[in-house]
Amino acid sequence: MSSFRKRVPESQPKIPPATRLNAHSAQLLVSTGVPSLDDLLGGGLPVGGILMIEEDRQTGYSNTLLSYFSSQSLAAGHKLCIVNADQEVDLKAQLPGWATRNTVQADAPVKDATSEAMKIAWRYQNLPRVDGDDDANRQKTSGSSTSEVAEIPFCERFDLMLRIQPAVVDQAQVEVLDGDRLLRLASSEKYGGDMYQCVLDHISSLIDDGFSSLKPVAQNTERNILRIEIGSLGSGFWQGSDSLAILKFLHRLRGILRYSYAVCMISFPAHLYEDSGTRLPIVRRIEHLCDAVIELESFEGTYASPSDIVARQAKSGASTSQDYHGFVHIHKLPRLNSLTASVGRLSLLHTGGGSANNLAFRLRRKKFSIETYHLPIEGGVSERRVPAKDDPKALRPGISVGGIGCGSTPGRKDPLEF
Repeated sequence: MSSFRKRVPESQPKIPPATRLNAHSAQLLVSTGVPSLDDLLGGGLPVGGILMIEEDRQTGYSNTLLSYFSSQSLAAGHKLCIVNADQEVDLKAQLPGWATRNTVQADAPVKDATSEAMKIAWRYQNLPRVDGDDDANRQKTSGSSTSEVAEIPFCERFDLMLRIQPAVVDQAQVEVLDGDRLLRLASSEKYGGDMYQCVLDHISSLIDDGFSSLKPVAQNTERNILRIEIGSLGSGFWQGSDSLAILKFLHRLRGILRYSYAVCMISFPAHLYEDSGTRLPIVRRIEHLCDAVIELESFEGTYASPSDIVARQAKSGASTSQDYHGFVHIHKLPRLNSLTASVGRLSLLHTGGGSANNLAFRLRRKKFSIETYHLPIEGGVSERRVPAKDDPKALRPGISVGGIGCGSTPGRKDPLEF
């Protein structure tokens, strides 16, 4: 009798909701809320990792990515911990809402993508999309009634023009350490004003409360994900025991997250750690302690003064939806459970002609996206190159619009007509 036993699906542990496995390293992934950013990371942010967003100078595009991260946590039903020493956090006024429905009728017909053929550029209809509906990655769980099925997408589609519903925030599991509360806890006798140690102990207690991978769970029990958001880590409002407190904090935080079902996104003001335009060596050490590091270099914050930025934003129509707002620099990619990053095999932006040197981001009215940077057409896209057919100035006298045949050009008489 053989000693091998077949693993049945009932005995396998269930993965948390709104997660998926990396096809390259079998690492559990969660979404950042931005599909194009997930693509750059190789499909998503690995559980147990730290993503650092280096803030852009004098603008707030990094806060937009943090708001996407928080909204995705609420949409997926994950627990959220927000730490911000610079300002007070108001989730109902800061987080974007989503427009897709959370429930669909089970009796409704399933929409077949292959039945709708593209009329133009039909050869591209089978190619994957970076910013689009991710219907193939939706997880279905049985709802309260038999007529409805709750859909938990891996990445929700958010609309920056909408605000999250207050009822969603009230029902969510959210822990907030901001402003006065963080200062009051850190000023206690236990910490003596060390904010880094205070935040680290709070995160450690949250992980021990059901998010540690070292503690087994009952069979067929679905785990959940803890999302940690830290805004402007290392700014002037953060107080530590010494000048190396931020390095000790990141080193211990990474060790805690490795054995947990938690993921962390941090925004870091790297422009504060400069001397005469040159970054200090501590910035490189901070990047080394994170699993992924992405820098946002906005055009406004780099090449303009604060007064110029305000004046430009006050003008109506100063920028169109086709303008890029800055560059995206990739300093480090996640390599958990692997020696090499899986971006080259799984990323559409990289395999589709993009690289770490020609990526840009743009902030539209409804969404934030990362795309491959292309120079504009010479002369601009607002200038008409081909004259209109009904424009009398576009034709020479005595030549009509009609009479287009074989070998003829628009606006000229067909030479084959006698």
